[in-house]
Amino acid sequence: MKREISRKKTVVNIVWFKRDLRSSDHAPLNEAALGEYPVLPIYVFEPDYWEQEDAAHRHWEFTKKSLEFLRTDLSALGQALVFRQGKILKVFEDLRTEFSINAIYCHQETGNAWTFERDKSVRSWGRVNGIKILEYQNNSIVRGLVDRDNWAANRDKFMSKCILAKPNIRPLKIDLSQISVDMNFRGNSVKNSQQIGGAENGWKYLESFFKGRGNNYKQDMSSPLLAETACSRISPYLAYGNLSVREVLWFVKNNSFKDKKMPSSVKSFKSRLAWKDHFSQKLEDDFLIEVACLHRSYESLRPKTPDMTLLTAWKNGETGFPFVDACMRYLRKTGWINFRMRAMLMSFASYHLWLDWRNSGKILAKFFTDYDPGIHWPQVQMQSGTTGINAIRIYNPIKQGIDQDPQGVFIRKWVPELCHLTTAELHKVGTGAMRLNLGSSYPEAVVDLNRAGKYAREKVWEVRKLDGFSKQAKDIVKKHGSRQNKSRDFVSDRSKPKFKSRINRQKSFDF
Repeated sequence: MKREISRKKTVVNIVWFKRDLRSSDHAPLNEAALGEYPVLPIYVFEPDYWEQEDAAHRHWEFTKKSLEFLRTDLSALGQALVFRQGKILKVFEDLRTEFSINAIYCHQETGNAWTFERDKSVRSWGRVNGIKILEYQNNSIVRGLVDRDNWAANRDKFMSKCILAKPNIRPLKIDLSQISVDMNFRGNSVKNSQQIGGAENGWKYLESFFKGRGNNYKQDMSSPLLAETACSRISPYLAYGNLSVREVLWFVKNNSFKDKKMPSSVKSFKSRLAWKDHFSQKLEDDFLIEVACLHRSYESLRPKTPDMTLLTAWKNGETGFPFVDACMRYLRKTGWINFRMRAMLMSFASYHLWLDWRNSGKILAKFFTDYDPGIHWPQVQMQSGTTGINAIRIYNPIKQGIDQDPQGVFIRKWVPELCHLTTAELHKVGTGAMRLNLGSSYPEAVVDLNRAGKYAREKVWEVRKLDGFSKQAKDIVKKHGSRQNKSRDFVSDRSKPKFKSRINRQKSFDF
């Protein structure tokens, strides 16, 4: 009888990629490569994650391209990216039967509630099985923060540290698996977007921005016509970690720009990168921001069950307000729109249509190629007036259309049903000021703009007058409110009426 020869398992360090799809400035990859064991870089397609209500096919398409670029990049470093599909604990268990896992290296993820619970389960699994789960700070987001008193200064210190170089990786003999899936994404029909994932593409956008596209960044970022070119367009590459914020800042620091307008653009751009991290820190400090009003007094403000007629009209760009509809149709088609228009879309849904932010927020999350929970949900709440600390801003879509699209060029492109109207008539649609020939294919306004705005304003301020409102708001400021740093990237995101602080202009993320 032949004696069975036992095979000794190879000891490995696993690098688990999530929303950090790059090989440079990647602390987990660097630290794992420094160890004495070979590195197994892995991405796990988790069907349960992609079935969440905020997930969309266009998110996966961007992720898939990012993974293809990352696999090629890692292969050149020594070991290509390994792709697996299934529940994360089952995948790790299967790998544990094949390898002896020394440790799992990964970034801390400031994601949705599902990823928060998933990561908790992985840490618990690691403790039970005696496997170290080593999580590293992602960008400047700090886990376990008590308050914001020193956060801005510490962010500056973190960003001043040198970029981590791409490490060499010892190869392993393992099946890579094909990076493809066949999934039906819940309630989502939009697929493609204008932008393709991958660090290489992110760098191309950044370089072209500073070579000329961004010369008029500060002036043109709010225009729906000009922002597409004037903004850097690196937001999805930051959202999926193709680029780190620190890499971007070092690029800016180490390049000179010829155009005299660029210094102003650079300052504005850097400020918005800072505010990006600020808002992500809010969700890191309280993951319930995705599902509950930051100021709990607002929980009963709007009906939890949405008016489906209004929600559908808004979602499809058929509200009878041309500028709102043009912006929504543009977003659905491209996966991107500038910040001012994002804020207006959310404000209109929350105030004029009186829809709960959780319902409209999920729809926008699916439409945005650059959906980043850390930015998205705090911003959704800010634009809906449920934070308790921010100024109430009810965007007038008629005025926004006149200000940002005075000749009606953008509206006519995306709402061609109204091309027969003069510019003056175009900007009166939805006001009720005059009877217009809208044609049979364009709807009448779904709400009375002035009446709806007045109702919303009164209801929001009624809540602010409640006993105990101010105390809870002050607690929120201590935990989440911005603090000024030396570079003055932060001033205050608090509301003047309650805290006597200077209202800053809405900080945006028009990357």
